[in-house]
Amino acid sequence: MADDLLSGQINFTGLGSGTDFQTMIDKLIEIEGTHKRKLENWKQEWELKNEAITHINSAMLELRTTLSSMDTMNSFLTKNVASTNEGVLTASADADAEVATHSVQIKQLAKNAIIVSKTGYANKDDKVVGSSSEQFAYSYAGEEYALDVAAGTTLEGLVNLINSDPDNPGVRASLVSDGSNYHLQIRGLDLGSNASLSFNAAGSTMTDPGFDDASDFETTQVNQNAMFKVDGWPSASDAWIQTDSNTVSDVIEGITLNFKSTGDSPPTEVQISVATDLEGVSENVHTFVEKVNEVRSMMMELTKFDDVEQRGSIMTGNYAFQLVDSQLKQASAGLAKGFIHYDEGPPPTGDFYSTLSQVGILTDAEKGSATEGLLVIDEELLADTLASNVDAVAALFAADSIGDQKVDSGNFSYYSHLLVTEPGAYDVKYEVSGGAITSASIAGSTAKVDNSAGTITAMDGPAKGLVIKINDFPNDSSGSGVIQIKQGKTGELANLLKQLTSQESGPMHILEDNYDDIIQSIDKKIDYETVRLDRMARDLRNRFARLEATLGQYDQINTSLASQIGQLSQK
Repeated sequence: MADDLLSGQINFTGLGSGTDFQTMIDKLIEIEGTHKRKLENWKQEWELKNEAITHINSAMLELRTTLSSMDTMNSFLTKNVASTNEGVLTASADADAEVATHSVQIKQLAKNAIIVSKTGYANKDDKVVGSSSEQFAYSYAGEEYALDVAAGTTLEGLVNLINSDPDNPGVRASLVSDGSNYHLQIRGLDLGSNASLSFNAAGSTMTDPGFDDASDFETTQVNQNAMFKVDGWPSASDAWIQTDSNTVSDVIEGITLNFKSTGDSPPTEVQISVATDLEGVSENVHTFVEKVNEVRSMMMELTKFDDVEQRGSIMTGNYAFQLVDSQLKQASAGLAKGFIHYDEGPPPTGDFYSTLSQVGILTDAEKGSATEGLLVIDEELLADTLASNVDAVAALFAADSIGDQKVDSGNFSYYSHLLVTEPGAYDVKYEVSGGAITSASIAGSTAKVDNSAGTITAMDGPAKGLVIKINDFPNDSSGSGVIQIKQGKTGELANLLKQLTSQESGPMHILEDNYDDIIQSIDKKIDYETVRLDRMARDLRNRFARLEATLGQYDQINTSLASQIGQLSQK
């Protein structure tokens, strides 16, 4: 009956009875929807938390990118090189370069070989091969090369054939014009005296007059080595350092030389001066602090508690945020990995700087300060440390798995380590008897002994892969001390951030997944409430529709009775 009164979704406001049933239904649904609204507000809170996670995660990823760009000595400890004649020589330096001045004389540059055909051709598409295929041959770096040239091949086609040859050893063919004719040019791509190049007439079967004789090509540039002296060495007037490149990085440690020319009166002597870029290192330190503070500020904002309002922020008390914040602060304030405290001795041992506080970087603990909880720089102390020992400051920030040792007894030193070896300071002990190492331990675990090589190797734990050289092991002796694998603060924090932002095991990712599950659960409850309220509204409309019909019937009866009574009163 009731369904017969409805067609789809019926809305009615004050029908025959004059009663506003739709408003009544709306109010009833509004009252009944209180739980749904609570669920929607609850969902919004979890979504805001997820937004907070996304923002802090993005900030940590940005911090990691910044730190990774300066986590090596070469990227952090920048050094400048000045040349007295940049037209002859320029140079660059890495962190290993000593602050010093060097003199360089360049007698000649390294060059490649270039040969050009003597015969010219009026057009690029002139044929150089007749009706049968032929062979074109040349010699490069002492090896013979030949390629098949199809019948009817043009001059330009020969160029393309040489360049696209899969066995091309490193030559490049092109066409050069003298203004009226085109000539075939072949140049070697390698520099140096060994990269010789010539046309091999004996190996060729070309019949074109331009390619059938050894005299058909002329050498326009002879390949040769670069020849130079550094700091007057070699000392003999006719002795020179030779190399097949104009870029040299294995003569002066940490310095790359770039030869440009021999100068106006070769060999021109050029002075290069290496200096540490203190401003550049200071800028790196300030960037480190600035970017770390950006993450700290965001973390503080998301977890702060308002004592006046007695109300927390969206992530106040959140365990994952507390964990991340604690780990980042500990990494900033603690001893750098693999570093040990400095001991003046004698002899002096340890690291001159091993914590950020020693170079003037501290956490502001003053209540109410504008920088409370953030890293602050003592500019005067930082300037002093950079001026007195910039290398030690750079190592504190950017040591990248640098090996070192502190020997208490015996005679040993760091030898090597693997990628799996974790940064740290590891205790070393060994015993010698009868001129052989009889036992050894690294970080408290038994080490592998190789008496023939004089080494001991860590086989497990965080030191796994660490190799230590026993330099001298006389009869019945022992040794002990510490081996260091140093990692600076930029690398330490970058690695920590990699773990914290991991899409598999990072606490933020796990927390986000948990919140997503909660939101999905709330969505299901909201969907249930939506269906329930829709059903309730439909049932109410059915009920009020039946009531409206009944009231209409009574209204008709009332009208009829009133009419009948009126008629009776008239009689």
